[in-house]
Amino acid sequence: TNFSDDELIYTVKLGYEFPSIPINVYASFTHGYKSGGINLDSTAAASGADPRFASEEVDAYEVGFKARFLDDALTLNVAAFHQEFTNFQVLEFTGTQFQTFNVPQAVSTGVEIEILARPNDNWTFNGGLTYVGANYPDDCATAANAIRVQNLCGNPLTNAPDLVAIAGITYENEIGNNLDFFLNGQIRTESDRRTSTQPSNPASLADTAPLPFDFQDSNTKINLRAGIGAQDDSWNLEVWATNITNQITRGVTFNTVLRSGSRSAFPQEPRMYGLTVRTRF
Repeated sequence: TNFSDDELIYTVKLGYEFPSIPINVYASFTHGYKSGGINLDSTAAASGADPRFASEEVDAYEVGFKARFLDDALTLNVAAFHQEFTNFQVLEFTGTQFQTFNVPQAVSTGVEIEILARPNDNWTFNGGLTYVGANYPDDCATAANAIRVQNLCGNPLTNAPDLVAIAGITYENEIGNNLDFFLNGQIRTESDRRTSTQPSNPASLADTAPLPFDFQDSNTKINLRAGIGAQDDSWNLEVWATNITNQITRGVTFNTVLRSGSRSAFPQEPRMYGLTVRTRF
């Protein structure tokens, strides 16, 4: 079995910066490409199956602006985007084999907002909000495609929550003439998201809904960090903790190996804490 392909990748971008106000507006179009290939899983060619998968292409549109206010103390970036995928590549573990296949169409449309405020030398505030609809259109496939592909039409993409929001705060200051210190807190929240491509009944088009276990509920995670070090950066000591409320979330769900009717999951990182020491010499 062999595979070969070629594609022209290109980007067109237009921008304009207003002469009297610190605002830059832009619009861009990108034609992107992800190479196809051959699935090297030992079972990919079982029973004469073709282990090859096609290359993925995307047409991506984006418009937005970047602005600075209050003598650069406040930065605001806003972008709206629309992406149309052709032959979207999907990697799925069925419980007995890894399968790589293509879905003819997938679409992602959304808005992203970023804000950074630094009212003085001590305080920094940051925030971000992303709202995106990432899904397989109702007509993402035809009757000529495999049932596993047709089953995805009308459903969201895997691990693509509609809403993600982040917020953070940092305080920095000096101790005497030789030391710096900082305190930082970050919070991230996300809406529900699908964690598997498999529907309730992969062999039937009568029920294309995912299993309840294959949806991760909305969740919020908090990270904290504090540090102290020399002003010449010769050394630095930091203590940190991530996911301090120990939210247990699933990243990917899949069929349990050799156990029909059972589902398993790869959990994401639990609460962790540690100490980091840096030195320069």
